Amino acid sequence: MPRMTAARALVESLREQGVDTIFGIISSHTMEIFDALYDHQDAIRFISTRHEQAAAMMADGYARVTGKPGVCLTSTGPGAANSMGGLGEAYTASSPVLTITSSAEEQLYERGLGTMHETKNQLDMLSTVTQHSVHISRPEAAPEQVREAFALFQGGCQRPIAIEIPSDVQGQEADMTIAGPARKAAPAADPAAVEASAEILAAGGRVGVMAGAGIHRSGAGRELTRLAERLGAPVFTTANGKGAIPEDHALSLGMYGGEYNFPPGGLEDPRQTFANSLDVLLVAGSSLSYFRAKSQGLRQPPQLIHVDIDAAAMDKWYETTVRLVGDARTVLKELNAALENKPSNGQNAGKKDGSYAEEVRAVREKIRAYKRKTMPNETRIMEAIRAVAARDAVFVGDVGVCNHRGANYCLDICEERSYLIPAWGGLGFGLPAAAGAKAGVPDRQVICIVGDGGFQFNIQELGTCVQYGLRPVVLIFNDDAWGLLRYYQQSRGNGRYIASDLRNPDFTRLAEAYGACGVQVTSLPEMVQALERALEAETVSVIDVKTPHGFANFE
Repeated sequence: MPRMTAARALVESLREQGVDTIFGIISSHTMEIFDALYDHQDAIRFISTRHEQAAAMMADGYARVTGKPGVCLTSTGPGAANSMGGLGEAYTASSPVLTITSSAEEQLYERGLGTMHETKNQLDMLSTVTQHSVHISRPEAAPEQVREAFALFQGGCQRPIAIEIPSDVQGQEADMTIAGPARKAAPAADPAAVEASAEILAAGGRVGVMAGAGIHRSGAGRELTRLAERLGAPVFTTANGKGAIPEDHALSLGMYGGEYNFPPGGLEDPRQTFANSLDVLLVAGSSLSYFRAKSQGLRQPPQLIHVDIDAAAMDKWYETTVRLVGDARTVLKELNAALENKPSNGQNAGKKDGSYAEEVRAVREKIRAYKRKTMPNETRIMEAIRAVAARDAVFVGDVGVCNHRGANYCLDICEERSYLIPAWGGLGFGLPAAAGAKAGVPDRQVICIVGDGGFQFNIQELGTCVQYGLRPVVLIFNDDAWGLLRYYQQSRGNGRYIASDLRNPDFTRLAEAYGACGVQVTSLPEMVQALERALEAETVSVIDVKTPHGFANFE
């Protein structure tokens, strides 16, 4: 049994669990951990960010696009506090992020004696944005706590986990055993519930599916598509579920809902009408939250089958007919197997006369026509971007009008884990999450779609991208305003504008100052040409898309 410091055991445990990238900022409170990382630079890449919030968001972006836990490393006190915005986003999105932070020396811990960076109840603070938080007071506990974290990620809801280790404990030695990789089977559903669900789906008449981010977390896209095709069931997704089924698939109806009271153009939304006409709704990997479902007019389906790894996600706003508590990929695989030997009564999916299949085709066309009528420019912009990008390109959004009235509705996503947007709704996610995604999948295109306001929350991470060779393309739709709020002030507030204007820097010159590529464009053809060049560039590229009359009027 080798003898080593807690810091070395921590790093070797991370390596044993397959960690190849860590995001964070070096600190006087984590010097022992960084000294241990020095000897593992061949296996673990450390990416030094400019802010701890960005470190957590990069780890989140990395996790969402790779399906592996993302890891961030911060200092005690201000460093840990700075990461809270990113961890809160990961918590809301059910993204597996492990955050490791330091604390005051063990003998001074939580005693209020005024040591440097001391924080009252730091672990309690972290517990508000994590599913599990632990303090390590003995060096020999480090390996077991790392392994437990990865076992929790595998066996349940993938929300963040925090490990706090005092600066002095990091350097203490003990006889250590480095545990092997955590191996925990993904939870399956109750077999009786699977059988009951298969019976309902096989005889269900007009069946539809609502897919959420849980499909991406478990890698369930193929099983979802297989199930939809077997049943002839059309698939809606939540915003974070986009790409769970390719959106150019004949059974994809795109994203359901938008924001509170946000039907574009004020016309009847064919998605809402169709969803409320279904006999059976199968929900997979979504909590059917107020924001994404209830506020969007989704009524109680006659029969609701709900698949989620978290039982607490069910029965919040809708009464569930059958609860399938388990990992989405595992449960959908079980459902597909159960349906193989389940005869249809001739009604499901229009197998008798093809009428339902024809209705689905018609609704898909109505949805496309609806978007073209209510958001013509937004649709045109997103189609132009889609035409230039690779099929497996990763798109990362932020909170802005270009996402809420653009990418969410009008951008087709064709692969799993290829659309990353804030679930909590905080600004600043776009650039760092795009950098984290590029670190995770360096051979794929990563395109960040962001507004001028949100971009400036973490604009400093251009330096991180340049330093570490991360090459996302950043499309800034720049209206010199908090564009979404200004849109609300126009559409709901009779043009009573206040606090929504921004005085922005020259983003192209700022990008160049960091060593990035910068270009300004004023028309859609110019934007397309700039995007084509940027996708081939050797460094991160910033395209400042000037939209002085608002995103909806950009041509």
